[in-house]
Amino acid sequence: MIFSRREIIEFAPEFTQAEKIRRVTLYALLGALIVITHNKWVFPYISWYATTAHCHTPFGFSGITVLWYSVFVGLPIFCFFLVSFSLLPMGIKGLQEQQFPPMGVKVYKPTPILRGWKAKLKSLSCIALPIFFIGLGVWGCFQADKMPKTPPADMDFSICDGSYLPKTVNDV
Repeated sequence: MIFSRREIIEFAPEFTQAEKIRRVTLYALLGALIVITHNKWVFPYISWYATTAHCHTPFGFSGITVLWYSVFVGLPIFCFFLVSFSLLPMGIKGLQEQQFPPMGVKVYKPTPILRGWKAKLKSLSCIALPIFFIGLGVWGCFQADKMPKTPPADMDFSICDGSYLPKTVNDV
């Protein structure tokens, strides 16, 4: 019996069981570290800064303006950097090799290697997500320009005296 090329399914190389355990453990520890540090320091700081933005002038800019640009431009650009380090090289390599996953990329479970238009579509989707975040940052730049740059007239300026500090888990 002669098999045609379509009947033979190629699979991408898999991580060994030890590699899977090591990588999943590392990712879990990294995730736990991020959750702990964000809950202890980052989120309280963001909450404090959002509440007192009208009191600050970082680099000579209004604190409110910095807040708007941080949300509408900084956050999408940060997300771009987070996803682009892994997705852009994989998408570009997949387009060059015309297969997905690209040669040399290991996977966690049995994954058939895609070729043709399906591989091109998957590779392009790996490139599209980082580009989406760049586009969102550019769009956000125009949105941040439209946001109010001064605090409302009824804003409470008594919190600008320094007595209002961010609450942490230890303060509760």
